[in-house]
Amino acid sequence: MEDKATKEWLNSQKERTKRTYRTFMGYFQEFTGLTGDQIIEDRKADKEYTWEKKLLEFKEWIINTKKLSESTATTAANAIRGFFGYHRLPLEFRRSERAKIAETKPKYEDYRYSRDDLRKMCDHADLEEKYVVTGGKSFGLRAGDFLQITRGDLEPYIGREPPISIGQITTQKEKVPAFPLIDSDAKPIIELMIKKMDREGRTEPSEKMLTYKREMQLTRVIQRLTERAGINVGAKRVRFHCLRKFLIDRLASFMSESKWKQVVGKKIDEKAYVSPDLLRDDYKRAMIETCFTKEIPEGDIAKIAKKQIILELMKITEDEARQIFRAHGALGDIDKELEALEKVKGKQRFALRERNGGDCDERFEEINENDLLGYLREGWQVVHKLEKGKVIIRKG
Repeated sequence: MEDKATKEWLNSQKERTKRTYRTFMGYFQEFTGLTGDQIIEDRKADKEYTWEKKLLEFKEWIINTKKLSESTATTAANAIRGFFGYHRLPLEFRRSERAKIAETKPKYEDYRYSRDDLRKMCDHADLEEKYVVTGGKSFGLRAGDFLQITRGDLEPYIGREPPISIGQITTQKEKVPAFPLIDSDAKPIIELMIKKMDREGRTEPSEKMLTYKREMQLTRVIQRLTERAGINVGAKRVRFHCLRKFLIDRLASFMSESKWKQVVGKKIDEKAYVSPDLLRDDYKRAMIETCFTKEIPEGDIAKIAKKQIILELMKITEDEARQIFRAHGALGDIDKELEALEKVKGKQRFALRERNGGDCDERFEEINENDLLGYLREGWQVVHKLEKGKVIIRKG
């Protein structure tokens, strides 16, 4: 396969592209029974547009013989067009023929989430999973770009009123700028994620919000939550990209095409770029259709933080916590969830006292920072600092 014409063409490609094109060229040589050099020589003598017809047949052959998708077959056909073009022997197609090459019928159709679907998913999610859902549909970024978001991208702006512009992010696929915003659903979740990172010692601005290594992990989160929430998707496909589509569909009702493309990071004309402040105004109107929760009261934010700390101190995983909350009919109600944890914690303390001769107990309190000194003198310890001068302390 590595004849002169093929080698020259492949060596002109980027390394990653070269591997893919080598595979496609191997298929084309198998289909034609000719080497790259022989193909070029035959093309030079062709006066009947034979190779244009062969390329259309090649696309069908890829689908029917190699059992690959129409999308892959289209990519393969365009790669081979590039081979002819590189050797200054471009194929000439009629408009109808070009349409046949570009034509793809998606094998799967993505599920279209509603706001209520996403709300149900968040009701069954732990903190990181909530961040995936709310951040995913708030930013509208592709999976790879979403995983690159760092603490330093979000923390400087998180105290502002949503929707919050976080500035420019350069996308990996198209190498164009995106200007995502934090909506009112994502803001409190991001605040809690940052506090969680504090407790884990991940305080540097360069720390990524998620430690996931692969994009597929984001899709698996969405699939798990869809199943937990009892959402019937039929034969539709569920993946992280569905959150991007959710946002785009709704932004399109409130923004021009060039504006929503600027938010999510799709290529537009340089002259079409506008100030992020102008994007914010349109995005704010779109939040009527994209956000499913009312603003979380400040007291509830403190309670949610307290719940996370208790779970960590009790060494209870989020999955175990959900089982506890369901058993007590408390899932989704922060006050009832804290009550359920207190009951479980009481049983843990009793079991611990039994094992240690009755001399072990443990208590948690939320107090004002001004009253802290007296508690410290009585042997209490600070386990977490909340906002507005509040702290959580532990004794025992």
